[in-house]
Amino acid sequence: MKNLLLILLVIYCGHIGVAQNVMTYAGKANDNPDNNYESASSKGLLDTYFSNPMGLCFDPNGTLYISEKNKVRIVVNNQLHIRSGSLQQPTFSEGYKNGTGTQSTYRNPSGMASDEQGNIYIADQDNHCIRKLARYVNLGNGQVVSTFAGAAPTAGLPGNGSAGASDGQGTVSRFKQPKDIAIDADGNLYVTDHGNYTIRKITPAGLVTTLAGTANIQGSSDGTGSSANFGRPWGVALYTDNTIVVSDPWNGNIRKINIFSGATTTLAGSTTGPDSRIVNGTLAQSRFKAPKGIAVVDGIIYVADQNVIRAINEENNSVTTFAGNISEFAIKDGFGSSASFTEIDDLVSDGAGNLYATENSLAVSSHIIRKITIDSLAPLANFEATKRSLIVNEVVTLTDISQGQPASSRSWTISPSNYTISEGNLSSEVLKIAFGRAGFYEVRLSVTNEYGTNTKISENYFAVSTTSNLPKYSDSPLIKVYPNPSNSFFSIELDPSLNMSTGQIQLFASTGEKINEFSATDDVDVSQLQNGTYFLMFTSELQHIVKRVIVAHK
Repeated sequence: MKNLLLILLVIYCGHIGVAQNVMTYAGKANDNPDNNYESASSKGLLDTYFSNPMGLCFDPNGTLYISEKNKVRIVVNNQLHIRSGSLQQPTFSEGYKNGTGTQSTYRNPSGMASDEQGNIYIADQDNHCIRKLARYVNLGNGQVVSTFAGAAPTAGLPGNGSAGASDGQGTVSRFKQPKDIAIDADGNLYVTDHGNYTIRKITPAGLVTTLAGTANIQGSSDGTGSSANFGRPWGVALYTDNTIVVSDPWNGNIRKINIFSGATTTLAGSTTGPDSRIVNGTLAQSRFKAPKGIAVVDGIIYVADQNVIRAINEENNSVTTFAGNISEFAIKDGFGSSASFTEIDDLVSDGAGNLYATENSLAVSSHIIRKITIDSLAPLANFEATKRSLIVNEVVTLTDISQGQPASSRSWTISPSNYTISEGNLSSEVLKIAFGRAGFYEVRLSVTNEYGTNTKISENYFAVSTTSNLPKYSDSPLIKVYPNPSNSFFSIELDPSLNMSTGQIQLFASTGEKINEFSATDDVDVSQLQNGTYFLMFTSELQHIVKRVIVAHK
């Protein structure tokens, strides 16, 4: 066929064995959080008391938000500033009032998430609703608090929110003790509805639906949508474009949920109900004691598991203890297992290789914020290519530009094997290759040093054909495929900006053979295709998009 394409994909495997350093980031150890609290802004990070700090999130400008028993604070210029909630004693100032800044009140606000504009969504757990805190402009500009979803405040003060389990628009919907929030690239929110044993989804317009689980039915079953059951879902984080991960402390496990279908599987930990232990090993062998906060960094899932942080590497089928000492409940800064925590609640990543954790304990004075640095000594694989558009037998140079400590070994993997090497070998830093036929290929670079192994994901696509002047194909969020992997059918969702009247969608095998072409409204039947990798392409005069599709029959 004409204009067959080569696609080079760098597939993620994730790093293991990384270095990490734990330090106290903010707060003074507090043994009386109801009476030792802060009512003033402009406090130094280590010169303040927190009262039950729960949730953390960063806005697009890197401003850190911290929720605690009756307020929300931010970090600006290494100082803490109260932006909303009451300034009074926590025990007597909880309430449910919308307003600007400290005119508003909360009742145990927990997990938070920021949208692209910097608006903060807060799980106000004991008001059973989701609050919205308008974006931060400057310290002199107050931030307005409103109700985004869940019951509006009851009349009078201090006000209350009504618990329930109803789907619906905005304040028509009902929640019961929502704990945590994650947000996807399209602005959809995912909420762990702790008291209802469900996972809820909220569109940017405020429409609430139940993605997985059934209200008031507690269990451990995997399944799709309402056929799945949860114990007490707590933390949630976006894992891939198609999935979220949820911690379930009642079941002692981590669940993975497709954000389109609600298909739920147990990723790590017990599959048969409560088994509260801390056990490392494979995904199936591992056990979690009290998993709560959860964050994803470079494909690795970090879980706050009582007094330690666990690391889940799905690609390597492993669960390890990343930081903390299982035998000690204390505030001790240090490296890896030489550091200690009391009880960890939430986890968040700053996008720059650091985790932040809220820490609370009834038995040990804590109520502080910790910072965990994922050291850059670990390998971070990457490579560059001299060209993005190629013809058959044209030489392209691939250069390892990985970061971290120098590699002790590297390995290039290219499939299928219809290529020749003109310079170097499959362990060289620089590799020159030519592809002998048009078609689809897959390339991996794996880098190892004494701190671990890493293979980085990079959605860069290279076109190879028998003709020149080829367009550059790229991965784009404008086209979505779900579920992916698929074992029977998959659906295609095109962004409205893509013009189907001037474009076409085609499915190709890895050999370059065209399987079919269809419209964006079609469900694509792959039930008769063999297991393997296929490529979905949208092409028009202005856009050339490729999506990798996995067919995996059970």
